[in-house]
Amino acid sequence: MDSGASQHLCGNRNAVATYTNISKVLEITIADGTKIKAKGVGTIEIVSQESSITLKDVWHVPDIGGNLLSVSRMVDPCYTVEFGQSTCNVRKAGVRARLGRRIGSLCCLNNGSAIRDTKQRVEANLGLMTNQSPRATLEVWHKRLCHRTLDEASVKYIGSKVQNMVVTHSSEPSTTICGICAIGRQHKKAGTKAREKAIEILAVVHSDLCGPMQTVGLNGEKYFVTFIDETSGRVSITLLWSKDGALTAFKDYRARAEKNSGREIRPFRSDGGGEYRNREFEKFLLIEAGIQHIVSPPYTPSQNGLAERMNRTIMENARCIQEDSHLGKGFRGYAVLTAAHIHNRLPSRSHSNISPREHWTSKQLSQIVTKQGRFHMTNTY
Repeated sequence: MDSGASQHLCGNRNAVATYTNISKVLEITIADGTKIKAKGVGTIEIVSQESSITLKDVWHVPDIGGNLLSVSRMVDPCYTVEFGQSTCNVRKAGVRARLGRRIGSLCCLNNGSAIRDTKQRVEANLGLMTNQSPRATLEVWHKRLCHRTLDEASVKYIGSKVQNMVVTHSSEPSTTICGICAIGRQHKKAGTKAREKAIEILAVVHSDLCGPMQTVGLNGEKYFVTFIDETSGRVSITLLWSKDGALTAFKDYRARAEKNSGREIRPFRSDGGGEYRNREFEKFLLIEAGIQHIVSPPYTPSQNGLAERMNRTIMENARCIQEDSHLGKGFRGYAVLTAAHIHNRLPSRSHSNISPREHWTSKQLSQIVTKQGRFHMTNTY
């Protein structure tokens, strides 16, 4: 039962009774922005063990790929729709019909319920909570991938990794400049030259703390700290309530990173902020872990350029996510984690067009599953 659907939609012509062809083209815009057309309109009878329900003005849409029942259209003829934890019931005039059962994120017709069809029985999706089509325009995939710049080479690479990724041509002329990117990616030019790069995993780890954010997050977080492996470019982010959580975050990162890579962190580079240059942090690095701490000179953020640029990239992508999805600033922390999650799985030109995750594991990434508007809710490393 789709509360977002304005009409009953059916993809099977044989299930629609009293069928009438539509002379005027009726277009429906689905979740990914794709427009599909209705071919006809009619009625459908759904039969359950208790009673039957007749749906009027059902649109026949061959490209819908399923069947959707509109909550608003069900309520108009005085039906009452009830959703439970595992069932879906419809009432009218004191008679209840148990139609649906929950399967994963969907509510589908019970085995005893069916859409009356003289030729075959078809199933209706009563709860399309993850309505998303893998067929989308380049502009839609640009949004799904945190407004990543998509050229011909990157589309070819990502298309081999993303599950069922199909890029379609838009009927509207595309613009060369994305307005969201223009808002979210403004920055100053870097003023430093490139230096020699590490060649082994965890040979150098860069870190920087970002915050406080303008708005406190949903779980009270005000800051986030990044840890970047220089060789692979893989970034790990931990959300923090206060700056003094940086040491605990580093201990967690070190344990996970060294166990997964089989290597040890050697130099640790930071900007020398108070969250790093304190007695507890220095004692842990030098005495307990034996890690060299490289500190950039004061008031020279460009000397800690890799971490600063990573923070900028993550924040730009997070702002684009929020600007595009119209979410409140309280979701900034989750947007940051989502941006890092996707960054680690997309190809990088500075790493021979392979992703940081592939460089880290030395294994080819199988698939990337994306859902526009959904956030990756766990910390990344």
